[in-house]
Amino acid sequence: MADGDPQNWVRARLSGAQILPLRTRPWADVWRVDADDGRWWLKVNKAMTVYEPPLLAVLDRTGSALLAETLIHPDRPWSLIRDAGHSARDQHRGADQNTIVAFWCALMPAYADLQRATEVAALRAVGVPDLTPSTLVAHFDELLADRRWFTAEANPEIAPAEVARIGASRTALQQAAAELATGVPSSIQHDDLHDGNVFLDSDATRVIDWGDAVIAHPFATLRVTLDVLATVLDLPPDSAPLLQVRDAYLEPWLVAGESRADLVRQCDLAIRTGGLIRAVGWARALGDPLAGAALGFSDGPSGWLQRLADDLRRPGVW
Repeated sequence: MADGDPQNWVRARLSGAQILPLRTRPWADVWRVDADDGRWWLKVNKAMTVYEPPLLAVLDRTGSALLAETLIHPDRPWSLIRDAGHSARDQHRGADQNTIVAFWCALMPAYADLQRATEVAALRAVGVPDLTPSTLVAHFDELLADRRWFTAEANPEIAPAEVARIGASRTALQQAAAELATGVPSSIQHDDLHDGNVFLDSDATRVIDWGDAVIAHPFATLRVTLDVLATVLDLPPDSAPLLQVRDAYLEPWLVAGESRADLVRQCDLAIRTGGLIRAVGWARALGDPLAGAALGFSDGPSGWLQRLADDLRRPGVW
């Protein structure tokens, strides 16, 4: 087997493998694999997301039913993920609001259990990025100082006054991060948990695509989850159905004497600061604005910083 060829590795692991390249991105390449025992997906992580395959091995040790069967190369950033069916986005197309909300109310406690069962030391050992509350201000300063993300090539819509507005949100970020640092311990945080990364097959539900995952305040997950759900259901962020999903997610965390009000407060702050985690994730995945320009992704870091500034100014809605 040629050590540098992931397709040779696939053929050595899966009988009858037929491999079809699907897409190439700055952060990973993906192939579809049809083998004798069914369909798999080959993912080759690149650049700053090479921690994903060993992360999947760490998560697998939790025994969570939310994880798809995965084969991991022992020393290359390659993974084979068994096909998990169809996305919740496709499955719920045309479904009523109650059905969609009920699905997320069932999924989020199981996801919280996975977070609670994951060993943070093991995450650090495999290089999962540290976006814990105590690091947020330093990440903000570093990203804001990298002016490559604020050029006309990276984001034609951003003006100097807008960059200054982002910078002015630092104090509010510092205050929120300091409060979060005294709350629920940091854990794994998927950071892209939405209906396009949740798959259903028969009675099984799987969460896929952990390439954006970080060590962070666990509740920051909801920044993306509730945002996408609000769009799908065409609801404001403070609507009762979205708060129902939030409360279902928080339920497993009520185990160590925390009050519900305290967890809701932490949730609010984690969502407000979550835009920074998304911004850092985009910068990490792209590596350079030019890498994402052709794909239309280079405004990810600056765009999420704009949303961060908006979130830190807004009155509490979560």
